[in-house]
This record gives sequence, C-alpha cells and structure tokens, in this order.
Amino acid sequence: MSSLPTQASRTAGRGAIALFPGAFQPPHGAHLAAVRYLRQRPDVDRVVIIISNRCRGIPGTNLSLDAQVSARIWQVYLDGADDVTIEIAPHTAVDHALGYLDLARPGERLLYCIGEQDMGDGDPRFDTLTEQARQRGVDAQVVAAPTAGIPVRATGLRQALARGDDGRPEFMAHLPTELDDVRRARIWQLCREGLRPVSTLAAARLSPLLGEAGMGDTTLPRCLDPTRIDPVFRVVKSDGARWLVRYAGDAEGADGGADHGMARKPRRALKVERRALALLRGHRGFGLLLPRERHFDRRRGVLVMDELLPDGQTLAARLAAGTPVADPLARVGRFLAHCHALRPDALRNSEAEDRAHWAAYLEARGLASGGPPAERPCLVWLHAVAGAVRIDGYRVGVVDFEHAGSWGDPAFDLGALVGDCLVHSGGQADLAPLLLAYRAVAGDSDATLPGRTAAWAAACLARIGPDVAGRAAALAQLSSRAPRDWSALIRETTNGW
Repeated sequence: MSSLPTQASRTAGRGAIALFPGAFQPPHGAHLAAVRYLRQRPDVDRVVIIISNRCRGIPGTNLSLDAQVSARIWQVYLDGADDVTIEIAPHTAVDHALGYLDLARPGERLLYCIGEQDMGDGDPRFDTLTEQARQRGVDAQVVAAPTAGIPVRATGLRQALARGDDGRPEFMAHLPTELDDVRRARIWQLCREGLRPVSTLAAARLSPLLGEAGMGDTTLPRCLDPTRIDPVFRVVKSDGARWLVRYAGDAEGADGGADHGMARKPRRALKVERRALALLRGHRGFGLLLPRERHFDRRRGVLVMDELLPDGQTLAARLAAGTPVADPLARVGRFLAHCHALRPDALRNSEAEDRAHWAAYLEARGLASGGPPAERPCLVWLHAVAGAVRIDGYRVGVVDFEHAGSWGDPAFDLGALVGDCLVHSGGQADLAPLLLAYRAVAGDSDATLPGRTAAWAAACLARIGPDVAGRAAALAQLSSRAPRDWSALIRETTNGW
C-alpha cells in the first residue's frame, strides 16, 4: 500500500485507471459491488481503491476505526487480485485521487468512481476535473459507483459495531454475500480489534501536520481529555511556550443536535471560533485577554492557538477554593454586556444557520423548553461557564468560542454563568459584582432581562441534579414573580443555600 500516487501504481496497458476514493469504514457489500463493476469494464486496466486517512466515529463512543483496518478488510475481499491496488491517502481520499491528474501523461485515461448520491447531488470537487484534464491532454471522467441494489451504508455498520455482540447479526448481514463464514468472522474480528480512541489516532496525525506547517520543535501532542471525540491537544515548544491544538480533521455532522456530546467537532466550529475571536480582537477583547492564533489549516481541520494564561487558574477552580473573585466577575460581566450590544454578521454561513444553531444548541442540552423564548441578533458566547474564564493575578482572559453565534437570547449567557458559578462555589458565591457590572454597561433597556437570566440559570441548574433543585426552583419562581427586578436577582444569587 502506497501513500502517494506513484509510477508503480499506474497502468502499463492502454485502458483506464479507475480510481475509487472513500472512507470505507468499514467497506461493505455495496463497495465491493462497485469494485467488481469497475474490474469487469473492458476499458479499465487497473482499479485503485483510495482510503481516506480521516476516521469515522463509532456512534456513542470516543472510538474510531483506523484506515489500516479498512485496508485489511479490502485485502480479505479481493483475495490477492492483481489488478487492484489499495492506497491510504495522507489525508482525504478525493484529494489523493485528484493527484493522479498531475501525474497522468497525455493520452492516458482516468475514471473517477464516486457514490451514486454524490453523483446525483453534484460534487463540487469534480466540477473542473474534465477541463483540467483536457488542458493536459488527459481523458478524465466521473462515473457513479453502482451498488447492485444493496442499501447498506457504512454508518449502519458502525452503529452495529457500537452495540458490541448485540450488533453482530446486523453487521454480518451487510457484508458481501459471497463471503464464507470464516472470512466474515475475520472481518468482524478486524473491526472489533481495530477500534482506537479518536485522541490516539488524531495525535498520530498531528505531529507530521505541525512539522509540515513549520511550527518548529515541539513535544508530542498530549490530549487534554482522551474521553472526548473532539480532542484538544497541548504541545510545548522548545522555548517553553505552550500551544493548544484543536483538531477537526475527522469532522462529520453538525455542531448541534442530540448527539453533540459524542459527535465529531465539525470543521465549521474552527471557522466560528476564528471569526468570533477576530471580532472580539477588533474590540480589544472588551478588556479581557484572548488566545492568539498561531496556525490554521482549513482543509486539514487544524487550529493552533496560544494556551491562554497557562500558569493561572480557571474561575471554576477559584470559586471551588473560596478565593475572592469579585474583580474577575465584574470584568466578565462587562465583557458579556459589550458582546451582547454587538450586532455581528453571521458566524456561520448565514443568519438562518446561526438561528438554527441556537435552537439545536438548546435542544442538545435539554434546554429547548427550559427557558424563555426571547431572541435577537447579538454576539452570544454560548459557552459562558466558569471553566472558560482564566485568571492569573490581575490578568483575566476567556477561551472557547466554537459554539458562539449571532443570534440568541443574551440572558442565556448571563444565566448559564450564574448557574455554573453557583455550582462550583457550593452556592456561596457572591455574584453581585457580575450582575451589577453587566447592568452598568447594558442599562435597563431590556426590561425583562433579569427574569430571563433567572429562568436560564434555573434551567441550567435543573439539569445538574437534585442537589441544586431548591436553588433552581427559587430562581424559576423569581423569573415569573419579578422579571424586571435586578435587586431580587442579585439577592437570590448571593445568599448561601
């Protein structure tokens, strides 16, 4: 298996090279039907199966299948066929397949085989292929991969893998029918034994990517939380500087929805984070420090930033320790009020997408019916938690803006932070500095904001459990009893439990 298109993998005859790119995690009966079709075409000399080096997740877990597993399964399917080559792409399979065009000689023919749905919908990655090939004197065509009427998708097989032995019958049912029991059992074993944490697979990809980007000498990436499927890594440079690397190279799915907690971080989240930080830098962070971007690779889904105040503590840690936090709370209050006064352009592709993100974000956290419906255009953080506020002496900074949007209820940020601070402090935090500073900037033009803040705080607390049920109920009552009363909100968030 080669990692780049090579002369050795090119045909010596006069027929076409048929290129079949995909993730193949795992390959199944419909995939094999497509390869069989290509091999039987009289105008094809060689088939090249190109496996993406981007993984697909096992639903509900932090695991993925390695590309090497896909290659081994193809070897079982093909049983030594000498007219088929298997290659693992350095990154995406389509990019690797398109690289063949650069190596093709005039007069050669390339046949690109893609999924029937992609063919029907139109794949923009192939829009200029024919013209580029013509300019090189090469004949390049795109054809649909016939599935022989097999409806299965690799997603279904991964769902079966997630169920362990209970999913084995469904998994086996979608393997190629011509396989005997021994080979079917071998493929099940390959998949079960080939599961790896996403963080392990991502770390192996990151080191060469950082080297190619000219990031200098760094330690090996260390995942901050291996249980997550959207890993963040720390690397330390030779001069002691610490960087955080957000990796979304295996991204799939949306950044909302019921399964967000175990869904891959979409590459759009990196775009959102960069746009939000750029907007805030334009206002000098409204008095708070922000992480500085060091490197961004959109195609490979890598964002490198300084680790903000690496020797400091989070607001959560200080609240838990009972350390005074009046000044940081006041500065965060002013920061939120200034953010909510902004009317930014959409952080995604459109206002409609930001609206949809706001709704999906609440739904994914069980908050869709837990708070008030008030919405308006503004910069909403949607990650206003004590763990995202960093403090080092007199310096205060904020991190994590991948969920931010240009549409939502500004009271949500304030209420979520109130609830989180109450939890981390055991109910003993004095949140008056936060609320008074917010009001000093925002004023009273949004008359029901205190009540909505209480309602969101109650909804967020209610998700935590019975230990905070009393405080959640009190805040919920306040939201309906005195929706305009800042003083009542301050009293309710200052007294001990």
